[in-house]
Amino acid sequence: MPQKTAKIPPFAIFLLAMLALLWGLNWPVMKLSLAEYPPFVFRAIAGISAGLGLFAMARANGQVLRVPRTEWKGLLIVSLLNMSIWNIAVLYGVDLMESGRAAILAYTMPLWATLTGTWLVKEPLRARSALALGLGLVGVSLLFFGDDRALSGDPLGPVLVVFAAMSWGVGTAAVKYFRFSMSVTVLTGWQQMLGALPIAVIALAWDYQNMPDAVTLVPTLGLVYNMTITGIFCYWAYFSVVNMLPVVVSTVGTLIVPVIGVAADALIFGTVPGIVDYTALAAVVSAVFLVMTRRAK
Repeated sequence: MPQKTAKIPPFAIFLLAMLALLWGLNWPVMKLSLAEYPPFVFRAIAGISAGLGLFAMARANGQVLRVPRTEWKGLLIVSLLNMSIWNIAVLYGVDLMESGRAAILAYTMPLWATLTGTWLVKEPLRARSALALGLGLVGVSLLFFGDDRALSGDPLGPVLVVFAAMSWGVGTAAVKYFRFSMSVTVLTGWQQMLGALPIAVIALAWDYQNMPDAVTLVPTLGLVYNMTITGIFCYWAYFSVVNMLPVVVSTVGTLIVPVIGVAADALIFGTVPGIVDYTALAAVVSAVFLVMTRRAK
């Protein structure tokens, strides 16, 4: 039987493109904000604000915010994985290394999401998707291990970011596994709120005392960016794509994010991309192309 290209909704492609741009830019933005805002305070404010914003959007569209009793366990699990662990580990990790490199290392996430998805969601790992995944991970590995600059700095930073990537990858597969009946907007809002609550407790009990007497404009604008663009739109868009596409497609499709992160890091902090960066770019773009043009019977 002749094969044809599997149809991927144009809206999913649009959302992935927006995620690449806006999430990629967020990595240096976070580093700028963390120069003044303590990590727990930063994440608590951004998470709770984003959750409230998503709830307001849901109510404006006539959606019910109530969580079915049988879905609370799954909701707590994915909130912990996708929001609490991910955000705190990333915030401390990015503060200890270059933001562009942190973005790249965080996007080993597709490996953990795909491996978890094949076991948890029973999604088959076909040869084309495996090749795309391999190319994407070659790209991020080149940028992490390919030169002396990548290997310099505190090793705790990379360890924390890898841990965050594992948590996010498992959480992504778990979202599909639990088959929530809530809308994407409501589900994302609850994840933001529940994920931010333990962070807020720690922020009030401990991290808040590390706040400077005054904060300047640029770090505060970074916080606002995380409260709105990242916290509301990007997370909503990501989980929308997860619902529309298989785990491997939705996660490998986001591998372009660290490329944007490296470019934004170069523009903001003056780091100079080299041959390793461009080679990795080719690998990541190839991975995205393979996923977006995957074949189906």
